Amino acid sequence: MTVDNRGGLATFSPDVNPNKIALLEAFLVPGRGLELGCGSGQYGDAIAQRCDELLQIDLVDRRAPAARSFPFVAMDAADVDTLGRGFENVVAFDILEHMPDEDRFLSAVAAVCTRRLLVSVPNADDSQPAMMGLTHFHHTDKTHRREYSPQSIEAALTRHGFRILEARPQYNTLWAFNAPMALARNNRLSWLAAKSIWAQCRLYEAIGLFENRCVADWLCAAERVG
Repeated sequence: MTVDNRGGLATFSPDVNPNKIALLEAFLVPGRGLELGCGSGQYGDAIAQRCDELLQIDLVDRRAPAARSFPFVAMDAADVDTLGRGFENVVAFDILEHMPDEDRFLSAVAAVCTRRLLVSVPNADDSQPAMMGLTHFHHTDKTHRREYSPQSIEAALTRHGFRILEARPQYNTLWAFNAPMALARNNRLSWLAAKSIWAQCRLYEAIGLFENRCVADWLCAAERVG
């Protein structure tokens, strides 16, 4: 994600992440669903398939036309406790890192969540991409207030009465593996050399000597215990 200067809102991807769908399928329970920071609304159908009803919330309605079939409230997610109702499931993908006051937001979520909380947060650990002189792309998003390790997200949720059920890594591929092709000069010999290097990288990856991925995010499921 990068900052959207038009209104200072963080940009979002309209693509559906299959790992987030898998998290929803594994941990949502029957009952009402609340989606915080719904963005383009691409996860609405997957949530609604497992919940009796769904309410989506964001600062403004930026949902795609095909995703506007669910009730929507334009509000700050940190004020969700003012809704005056509870939800068995709360989904908060890609939002916690943007909240100015982490504890205020999680306190509000705890006030309305009666069973399951599903969140995704950016990984703070740069050690994997740093091995190749790289860093996480999400560091460029100036709307991020913080990033997380499995330990720090667990500590934050535990403070507000949640128990982590599972924290799954979201792996992204590393652009550096494609660098030889991007750096090739405009001649046949250079292209062939770059293609050879690229093929070697893929071969080494296939036999386990190289790894073309790093942990970019953490996908977490938690249970309300307090």
